[in-house]
Amino acid sequence: MNLDDKYNMLVNEIANSTSDNIEPKNFGLDYQEFKAIIDEIEYDGLFEKGFWALDGFYIFTGLTFKGRNFLENSDKKQYHKIEKTEVNYHNSITVSGNNSGNIISGNHNTVYSEFDKNFSALVDEINKSNLENKQLIIKELNNSKNNPETFKSYIKSLLGIGVEASISTLIGNLL
Repeated sequence: MNLDDKYNMLVNEIANSTSDNIEPKNFGLDYQEFKAIIDEIEYDGLFEKGFWALDGFYIFTGLTFKGRNFLENSDKKQYHKIEKTEVNYHNSITVSGNNSGNIISGNHNTVYSEFDKNFSALVDEINKSNLENKQLIIKELNNSKNNPETFKSYIKSLLGIGVEASISTLIGNLL
């Protein structure tokens, strides 16, 4: 059983227990692990602050509003991981999870940021559009992309010429 499962099980079992004195052995845990998880549950605000007896058991004093909500909505604690895969030979590194990191690829380690991703999507959408002067627009975008003030001013002006909805959405992502 992983740490998330133990956390979720303890919240549920302790809240539904008929006894206020909770022992680690009832959950197949040693005292240190049990105490660490209980401390985390209290820190997260699900349990009222309980007491620790000299014999090593926990005296449960009740759920908080947040704790009742946690149980009623069948929430689950999930520790988010930052996953990183490193591949040698000039391939790629991917950072995922709650981290909005960079993706590095290619033989020359080109870095693709969130801006670059949105910028590329905008250029692709303009290329697919029916705009008459799309090549000029793309050229202006590329010329101004390294100057944030000029770039924002230019893409706002694009909204004024009545671009397609899909382009407007991508411009909004860049603003």
